[in-house]
Amino acid sequence: MSTAGTSASHAPTTRSRSATISQAETQAAAAPRSDSAAAAGTDDVLEIEDDVAVSSKRKRGPKLKSKVWLEFDRIELNGVWKAKCKWCKKHLGGDTRNGTSHLSGHLEICPDRAVRKGIKQSSLKLTANPQDGTVTVEKYVFDQEVARKELALMTIIHEYPLSMVDHVGFRKFCAALQPLFKVVSRNTLRKDILDMYEVQKQSMLKYFQKLSSRVAITSDLWTANHQKKGYMAVTAHFIDDDWKLKSFLIRFLYVPAPHTAEVIADLHDVLLDWHIERNLSTITLDNCSTNDSVMRNMVGTSNENLRQRMDTVKGKLPLSSCMLQGKLVHMRCACHILNLVVKDGMSVMEHGIDSIREIVGFWSATPKRHENLRKWQCK
Repeated sequence: MSTAGTSASHAPTTRSRSATISQAETQAAAAPRSDSAAAAGTDDVLEIEDDVAVSSKRKRGPKLKSKVWLEFDRIELNGVWKAKCKWCKKHLGGDTRNGTSHLSGHLEICPDRAVRKGIKQSSLKLTANPQDGTVTVEKYVFDQEVARKELALMTIIHEYPLSMVDHVGFRKFCAALQPLFKVVSRNTLRKDILDMYEVQKQSMLKYFQKLSSRVAITSDLWTANHQKKGYMAVTAHFIDDDWKLKSFLIRFLYVPAPHTAEVIADLHDVLLDWHIERNLSTITLDNCSTNDSVMRNMVGTSNENLRQRMDTVKGKLPLSSCMLQGKLVHMRCACHILNLVVKDGMSVMEHGIDSIREIVGFWSATPKRHENLRKWQCK
């Protein structure tokens, strides 16, 4: 009886304490916590465990695979994905469905990125003015691509062998001159030269299309003494809009033996390759029978049946666009003709020339004879 009464008497007190605690928790949750209160301690903080787990996971976007995201932070603002530039802190569209082209374009024009990432080691360069002799000081920044281009251009101008880049002395010289320059191999140098040729060829093709004057072609065929191989060079000559004579080597090719008309017929393919078959004035060749056969197959005969011959030859030069229906296309080299005339004239004095050669050979055979000859000349 007393025990029941005691339990009954304590029940209102327990309910009142629970109500007081709930009311205190409600007021504490409603009131904002200050930093000082948080640092004071946790004596008045009640931890309530709930059976219902509250998920604290953030919303994740798709996996970013593009390298452009290395310089952007993908953040969510008001439910919209944005890409924040790490350089200038600018916000751009960050939805992966729109691609990353606009982000790459922003990196190219980002001023902060250009200033910070574009900093290179610079040095001073002295430039002399040949007109007045003054010297100016300029800032110089080394560029590997520019150096490679100049190396290829130097090889072309001075006709250096490609193996020059493998020489130990050349590599030491480049390392002493510019340690940052990485000397390329001969295969890379060859590729750079061919790439420069293709670029210049496309530029010349566009130039020939706009050229108002006609183009004259000269070609020469010779055999190299050390290789015993035949080569042919084709050169284009024209007068530009400033009335200046221009000459360009448009083809250098190997001609296998024997040098027949069918083999040398590659000259026509060169004209088609450079699109100057309809803008042609003359083709100057050596005065030999093989070249006559080549031009006969290319433009036809030079007699009255030229027009009929043009109809029978297929895939050759369009004579309608040539001067005088192709009668002046084939020109024989005057220098070669003059050389033949001189050789024929020298054959008359062949006996006297051989005697002079024997005398010169006798006195220059030994050093003692050469010294005796000089003594007699001094007397």
